[in-house]
Amino acid sequence: MDKTPNVLGLDVSSSKVGIAILDMDKKIITSDVIKFKAETPLEERAKLLENKLIKLQKYYFIREIFVEEPFIAFSGGATTAQTMAKLQRFNGMCCYSIYSIFQTTPKMVNVRSARNKLGIKIPKGTKKGDTKKYIIEYVQVNHQEFIYGLTAHGNPTPGTDDRADAIVVALYGLTTLAQ
Repeated sequence: MDKTPNVLGLDVSSSKVGIAILDMDKKIITSDVIKFKAETPLEERAKLLENKLIKLQKYYFIREIFVEEPFIAFSGGATTAQTMAKLQRFNGMCCYSIYSIFQTTPKMVNVRSARNKLGIKIPKGTKKGDTKKYIIEYVQVNHQEFIYGLTAHGNPTPGTDDRADAIVVALYGLTTLAQ
């Protein structure tokens, strides 16, 4: 295991989890996404994440862990109470796995606070799907080591936005450690 201290950032949703490890100089060490099948129960999804975290713990010295906090407000009718409850439940399972493996409580990160702190500007009126493009662009411009593929239509491959969000969460975490 590498003894250089790193931070872990996670973007947790019930369909995918973006994962990023950054060193203390804000360099991306690794970024990944775990995609879950719709029919997979939440408990199995949490176990898949737990297995990935165990592997990461073996290879990296993770000093701090930051997790994007789940939404707690409805967003224009697109999110139902059932969806929000599912996300809260899954986020709790993920945080418990983190605690079990690393013996530390992850720090929750508000996505808007993270974007503001990092100076990521999302123009007013931007549709939710288009917000992802600004996040990916921010990470790509500031971190040339952030590599991703494109679809046949020239869009970032699915999961790229989750990886970029996890990087933003980790970057925000690093800025809070520096204070």
